[in-house]
Amino acid sequence: MTASSKQAVIVGAGVLGLTSALELRKRGYNVTIIAKDLPHDRHSQAFASPWAGANWLSYAGKDEAQRRRDAITYKKFKELSKELPEEILAFMPYSSFHNRQNDFETYWFGELCGGIKSHPAGQPKTTEQAPYLYEFESLGLNVPRYLEWLVMQLKQPSNGSSGAPVRFLRGTVPTLKAAAELNPQATIVINATGLGAKNLGDVRDEKVYPIRGQTVLVYAPKFRDAKVSHCYDYRTPQGTNYVIPRGRSGQVILGGTFDARKTDTLVPDADVTRAILKKCAELAPDLLPDHVDPKDPDAWVTLDVLSNNIGVRPAREGGVRVELDKPMSIDGREVGIIHAYGIGTCSTYDSGPAGYQASYGVASEVVDLVTQYESASKPSAKL
Repeated sequence: MTASSKQAVIVGAGVLGLTSALELRKRGYNVTIIAKDLPHDRHSQAFASPWAGANWLSYAGKDEAQRRRDAITYKKFKELSKELPEEILAFMPYSSFHNRQNDFETYWFGELCGGIKSHPAGQPKTTEQAPYLYEFESLGLNVPRYLEWLVMQLKQPSNGSSGAPVRFLRGTVPTLKAAAELNPQATIVINATGLGAKNLGDVRDEKVYPIRGQTVLVYAPKFRDAKVSHCYDYRTPQGTNYVIPRGRSGQVILGGTFDARKTDTLVPDADVTRAILKKCAELAPDLLPDHVDPKDPDAWVTLDVLSNNIGVRPAREGGVRVELDKPMSIDGREVGIIHAYGIGTCSTYDSGPAGYQASYGVASEVVDLVTQYESASKPSAKL
């Protein structure tokens, strides 16, 4: 198969679809992406990628496949941190407060992150609900800026070995078959639809469900300083709070709520906003202006709020689906079908979107599945 004949259609322009397109293009594929929501649609409540906070805290637990995806992505972001400005991507300390001691099934990634410090109960900021502290090196990603960079990579002219610039189409398709028909030369269709997988006529995945989430974006200029910029999360059975710097831009995502299977109210709740700001100001006093006493119970009201965000994130019972499906026959041509969606999770202690922190790992699997399909579909040599 020549480079010019390698054609793929990706349905969905979230981070999994975009990253898969990037990796396929590097391998000579000409890629078309079709999606209802595109990366610059920052205010779409049904499109999680642009407004997300993104750091790296693996939720893989004992799942070896998910560990592998998360590890690949951590290493890739480490490489990219040498190339991208710190306003987009920066590595920084992470403090995670938890109610379980020596939980190295949850915090399995010490070797990957250069070590994890596990502290006994009684450390500053710990509480009866979350008495244990884990510290390691993670990252903060400026999602809107990173998506701009990612799209720029996809649209760059071919360097000879890569595929043509990726073509973006705004629209919806009722089926993956309809997506394949958009490009009569396509030999691969990748389903990266997230929540849309439930509505595709030839997929109908009933395991997909939404997680409604509310966050607050604030401006905290101290977080531009590498000595200050820091990720935090505080996890208890009652919920999770987190502080996610957008690189070293000074913008910080504070959160948040994870309401599984709820989409009924997509208007930010003022009481939830208040609770998020109050708890996050306690976790990270450097969010506050210099003149404010962090011990003041009303210190949180001085935070510089840029926006209140609410929307839905994709999740799937049983975890992410990354697999090669049976091929389709369309007008006499065979088209391989690959699924790559459903990365989110929502359980008692481990709740959150995981698209960014697994994105390069999922894309690597997609490429492997494309290679597997290509090998299986090659005509046998005749003697």
